[in-house]
Amino acid sequence: MNTYSKRLLAGLLLALATLLPAAAAPVLITNKNVAAEKIDAATLKSVFLGKKVAWDGAGRVVLAVLKSGPVAEEIYKAHADMNASTFNNHWRRLAMTGGGTAPKAFDSEDELRKFVAETPGAIGFVDSAAVDATVATLVPTP
Repeated sequence: MNTYSKRLLAGLLLALATLLPAAAAPVLITNKNVAAEKIDAATLKSVFLGKKVAWDGAGRVVLAVLKSGPVAEEIYKAHADMNASTFNNHWRRLAMTGGGTAPKAFDSEDELRKFVAETPGAIGFVDSAAVDATVATLVPTP
């Protein structure tokens, strides 16, 4: 490949890269009956690990998760200090020992968002592009 072809290819790749949409960030969502707008890191980790089972004044916590994907991996790493496999094993162990009910798992963000919107006390996560007016967002704080 000559120098001209290499430069042309590099230019085309650069142009394509600028046209691709930037990846959106994962967002925590809740049912609108959950009064909280913010949640501290320790409490959020307790939710993901099944240790926090009730909201302050809004009934029980119902955790909804994505079965797989980059959004799930990012959330598990950031808020539970686990990868998806470790997270799933943690919940299997809890369920088998009677220590909790495994989170409701979904294949798509649309299904998860709909479940959270329709289920009092539900919390989950989706890509920010999937958030709509049917759910509330929850901001994690340090």
